[in-house]
Amino acid sequence: MNELAALLLTALYYTFFLPVHTLFRGLALVLSPVYYGLQFVLLPFIYLAHIVWRILVLPFVLLAKLETLYVYLGVAGIIGVFAGGVLYFSFSLLKSTFNLDSYDDVYGVTAAEYRAARRKRKAEESYAEAPILVGHGRPKDLRFLKPRDVLVQTILEEDDSDY
Repeated sequence: MNELAALLLTALYYTFFLPVHTLFRGLALVLSPVYYGLQFVLLPFIYLAHIVWRILVLPFVLLAKLETLYVYLGVAGIIGVFAGGVLYFSFSLLKSTFNLDSYDDVYGVTAAEYRAARRKRKAEESYAEAPILVGHGRPKDLRFLKPRDVLVQTILEEDDSDY
């Protein structure tokens, strides 16, 4: 380095930096008891703030611990969607190539047809089981007026089978 530059830097050091540095060191020496006193008085609040901060940051800490898991599951999901798409398009191509689409006109009974048949069957059953009225309007067979309970019903037993 040039001697003139070294002399200039030394002069700047002793005229600007050293007095400011000494002033700050003296100020720190004078204010250090105040700083330590305030730190001692505010210690419970600082401790409480640390606890609140840890509670607030806890979900993010857990997310950071589970980072590997959700990256793994995300990649697995992307691969699964891609593989499913490839399978879908390949099978649809094979189906259309070999003309495997079955367009049978065999359909099951619709709900409306089922309900109509059920109403018709119930009407026929109720007509067949209707009591015959004779005389003064009293039913001929009184067993239709009795409530049917569990004791009247037949208990079906299963056949014993050897395994």
